[in-house]
Amino acid sequence: MNLFFKRIIAISPLLFSSALYASETASETEAIKLDAVTTSGIKDADWKPYASMLKGMDAYDKFKYHAPTAPLKFIIRPEKGRALIPGLALRIEDEGSSIAVPIAEDGTFILPRDQALADKKAEMVLNQKKGYLWTARILSANSSENAWRLGDMRLQCEVMVAINKDSLSFIARTALLAIDPCHSSLIHLVRELPPKSNELIAVYAGKREKVELSEDKGKIYFRIPLENDKYPDDTFFEIQYPDQTAAK
Repeated sequence: MNLFFKRIIAISPLLFSSALYASETASETEAIKLDAVTTSGIKDADWKPYASMLKGMDAYDKFKYHAPTAPLKFIIRPEKGRALIPGLALRIEDEGSSIAVPIAEDGTFILPRDQALADKKAEMVLNQKKGYLWTARILSANSSENAWRLGDMRLQCEVMVAINKDSLSFIARTALLAIDPCHSSLIHLVRELPPKSNELIAVYAGKREKVELSEDKGKIYFRIPLENDKYPDDTFFEIQYPDQTAAK
């Protein structure tokens, strides 16, 4: 689990379950763990009910000002970097009906909004057993695998908090009311830099600032400054590689 680094309050692992932010390649984001099963199997508790997913969609609408041009998608990826299995299928199911959710070749999917299904306690069901990860995917048009936009990460945080908070214990939910996890300095969310990168530059308001990085078990991370008003939503974090830094 590499969501948090060093200072973490107790509810953090409960809220996010697993890695929300990590390194990206081709705009792929490591995700909260999904161990969904076939329709005939035992449903895994890590997968969220469809009603919880709708709450994430509501949060997207509420906080969309962080990334007004970014559509809300979700992305599913093999847990250990394997290619998507041909025929991978996702469905929203209740006792009397089933709706297919198409998965694109890049692993992204868009959930329909259907309150009636949520009221029937519909569930998300994948036609494969364990080994897949999922998360919300928020990417503005001007973001890239080497330039991460802060507003996208802020919006993604709000969506994932909304999806996960109902699964918290009463005590953890009570604590959540006192601390806004996407705007609190008590919670440190980190993002892993891609392999071979060696520097990160914050670009905002005509400035370019080197970002402090941390290392853990051979991997390099930076703390996402979600709560820091110094950085506007249009701040970009540019990933640098040795050939780029040597040329400066």
